[in-house]
Amino acid sequence: MLSLTAQDVMTRKVITIHKGSSVEEALRLMACNNVSGLPVVDADGYLQGIITESDLLLKGQIALPDAVAHKNSLFAPHPDGVEEAYRRSHAKLVEDAMTTKVLTFIETSLLADIAREMIEHAVNRVPILRDRKVVGIVSRKDIIYALAKESNGFDECSSKSRTRKGQLIEL
Repeated sequence: MLSLTAQDVMTRKVITIHKGSSVEEALRLMACNNVSGLPVVDADGYLQGIITESDLLLKGQIALPDAVAHKNSLFAPHPDGVEEAYRRSHAKLVEDAMTTKVLTFIETSLLADIAREMIEHAVNRVPILRDRKVVGIVSRKDIIYALAKESNGFDECSSKSRTRKGQLIEL
């Protein structure tokens, strides 16, 4: 993995959403395309932010969850995380729900550096930019796949070991 770059593993057909779109449209795009996040772009295609499942998980909840009991939890990322997630999940437009401080890389960024930053910043995917426009996305899954590919004896995922949407597997 030391010599692999973003362009070696990134998904090139990135599903984006335009600033000004509704949160409902973002939910539909995520669900229909089996993705957990969407880069938000302006009319010129420049990255404006990213909207993820974390921004929308509490959508539909009528009351704010009892966050006080969870503030000191081992798994709470920061004290106001639940309140912020609740606020974002009730936004109507993607720009009101999206994260604007986005970790990004360029196509020649080393995969090892991307993986390290993803862990440090607790993100699951990073947009790959060229001239501020999204040309790819690298997810944790992409990195795991690259690592598996480099391991001894790994050729491709066999059809028996991969599951597809709607496929029943015997455990």
